[in-house]
Amino acid sequence: MSLDDPSILWVIAIIILVACSAFFSGTETAFSSASKARLKSYANSGDKRAKRALKIVDRYDTALSAVLIGNNIVNIGAASIGTLLFTGLLGPSGAGVSTIVLTVVVLIFGEVVPKSLAKMNPEKVVMRSSSVLWFLMKLFSPLIWVLQQIVRLFSNKMGGEQQPSVTEEELKVIIEEIEDEGVLNEHESELVQSAIDFDDIMVDEILTPRVDVAAVEAGEDPEVIKELFFSTGFSRLPVYEKTIDDIVGVLNEKDFIRAYLQDQKVDIAPLMQQVLFVPPKKHISKLMRELQGAHLHIAVVTDSFGGTIGIITLEDIVEELVGEIWDESDQIKKELEQLSEDTYRVSGDRNVYDLFEDLDVDDSAYTGSSQSMSGWVLDTLEHIPEPQESFTYENLSITVEEVQEQRITSLLVKVFPKPQEEDDE
Repeated sequence: MSLDDPSILWVIAIIILVACSAFFSGTETAFSSASKARLKSYANSGDKRAKRALKIVDRYDTALSAVLIGNNIVNIGAASIGTLLFTGLLGPSGAGVSTIVLTVVVLIFGEVVPKSLAKMNPEKVVMRSSSVLWFLMKLFSPLIWVLQQIVRLFSNKMGGEQQPSVTEEELKVIIEEIEDEGVLNEHESELVQSAIDFDDIMVDEILTPRVDVAAVEAGEDPEVIKELFFSTGFSRLPVYEKTIDDIVGVLNEKDFIRAYLQDQKVDIAPLMQQVLFVPPKKHISKLMRELQGAHLHIAVVTDSFGGTIGIITLEDIVEELVGEIWDESDQIKKELEQLSEDTYRVSGDRNVYDLFEDLDVDDSAYTGSSQSMSGWVLDTLEHIPEPQESFTYENLSITVEEVQEQRITSLLVKVFPKPQEEDDE
């Protein structure tokens, strides 16, 4: 068999076509697996190949069509030449042999191996193949346009909608996975998770309830106001007229003390800052922007009748992102205290969903509207409970421990082992 033998040329042609199939298969996997953020990092460093790759990523549907067209062309070409080669060598039975041999060769060397290699380092493969793929996108543009119109036609008929590449829940799973891989430490992971959840939090989930609000009456004696500032440690106090349902301003400690040192009979009316009133179902992300824009630190939460539900501070909002912020005047209050291996003391103010997360309990069956533990107990028992009253939820037993002035201040939560799920036969 000499170099002039057509069989040698056919073998060379098959090898070239299988190599092209490997290129298309590897490129398809690389572009679907590559990190866009990593490519942006390379592009910002001045890598021209990364910049071109990003352009292709932004037109992924067009790139995928070019890859599929090219892959089908080379695979059909390899199958056709293989049939000619084997029928020339083996006669009519060569067609069946060609199908078996080419299927195995293309599967191994044109699909499995290149895709596995591309998956290991997709960004490098993407950058190396970007120039060739960009050329093929231009070359096959008429065919690609026809394919896209066909896809659009079927998409419209089936009512298909563009889905986001990553949902919020999937993003949370990704963060947990990269934390497990050591890319993020626990604190960084919690910070990112908090940032994702931040937009979903409502004012009524984190406000200070009315019964816990320290406030002063507009005509109060300055000496009493001074003592309240010192005893509470708060830097700002709401000011009301007659009842706390009629809050008229906010008094800053620095402004008050400065004026008090000059005149102990100080009139607080000129010192008061304006007050922002917000509904309980407002998102804290929007409220934070409003507070920042108005240069305020406190908002008053009101119900539909104008009554005061509670207050929320800028610090409360920031703590949802970075965790508790303690200063010298804060009294450390444990909302969750482990008493034994399966028993916990829980504050009545503890957020229900935070407790479920702490104790690894499924919250899908929770249908209550209350965010706090005390609210949940009231919704469930439908009356002001006495100590030792209890109810169950999933694998939890919740018992009222202490009630002060009609307010549930602490509960005991006992965690029972989860029932073992039977293995599917």
